[in-house]
Order: sequence, then structure tokens, then C-alpha cells
Amino acid sequence: MEKEKLTWRSFAAGEVIKARWNDPGTPTFYVLDANGVIRHKWYGSPGGKAMDAAVEKLIAEAEGLDERPLPLSE
Repeated sequence: MEKEKLTWRSFAAGEVIKARWNDPGTPTFYVLDANGVIRHKWYGSPGGKAMDAAVEKLIAEAEGLDERPLPLSE
């Protein structure tokens, strides 16, 4: 995370995580909301714009600026 200057938590999926989350492979991207619920799951990169939009929407929700939940995307 330091090397790539990531500002979010990131990890490589080990066997336990792959089994628990039914991970089909990598790269797989998950975005969790403030309650730890998976709100987005992408197989392969959805692109920076899609990821930014999803994260910004969830931040607004968590801060109480937007009460409408964002639908799960796959």
C-alpha cells in the first residue's frame, strides 16, 4: 500500500478469503459500505470512473448526504 500510495485498504485474497467470498479469481474488486456490506463486486477492472462513482456515492451515504442506497453492481 505504501509503495503504490493507495489510500484504501487493499489485500491479496488468500485461500480462506477466496473460499468465504466465493472468489472466482483475480482481479476481483469489492466495495463495502460503512456497515461492511458488499455493495459492489466486479470481476476485472470496472475502470476508474465506475469505481470512483461507487465510492463517492457510498461516502455521501455514510455522511448522511444521500439516503438512497446504491444498487449492487456485478
